[in-house]
Amino acid sequence: MELSNNLRIRLAEERDLLKIFPLYSDAMHQLQQKGIDQWDEIYPDEATLSADVRSGEMLLLEESGKLVSAAVVNEDQAPEYGEVGWRIRRMEPPAVIHRLCVCSQSQGRGLGLQTLLAAEQFAFSRGFRYIRLDAFPHNIAAIRLYESAGYEKAGTVRFPKGIFICYEKNLEVEAAKPEVLK
Repeated sequence: MELSNNLRIRLAEERDLLKIFPLYSDAMHQLQQKGIDQWDEIYPDEATLSADVRSGEMLLLEESGKLVSAAVVNEDQAPEYGEVGWRIRRMEPPAVIHRLCVCSQSQGRGLGLQTLLAAEQFAFSRGFRYIRLDAFPHNIAAIRLYESAGYEKAGTVRFPKGIFICYEKNLEVEAAKPEVLK
């Protein structure tokens, strides 16, 4: 789907893996340079990213044909999510965003927001009406992004890397806004 003249979002394909691995490696190194140990050589690894692509759950954002961002959207919730006091409680499962990253050379230009909004649209088009994600508390840029996009804090969970903040958003509210999720 074309987002603008030079931005395009699409599902990842197997042939993209040789570009996806360096994108995530770059993001991991960028985080580590900022003192954020959220990602490492163990996670997200090539096996996880390959599975994301094979399952048809990874979205890629390209700018003028160059991969600049990626995110995974599915309904996989960590067991720890069961401990969170979610405000949105419905019978149907939520979509969950995982592994959103932006190339270090493209950060600060709103591409993370473009990717996040595309992930929401992807989820909504597949019948999901609310969405969840978690953020490492030291990743201030990610927290700002999620909160500025209307995600609300729902609680925290403990993963091996420490405490993560959980967020949720009602996509039906977004769908009612003009030119959003359409």
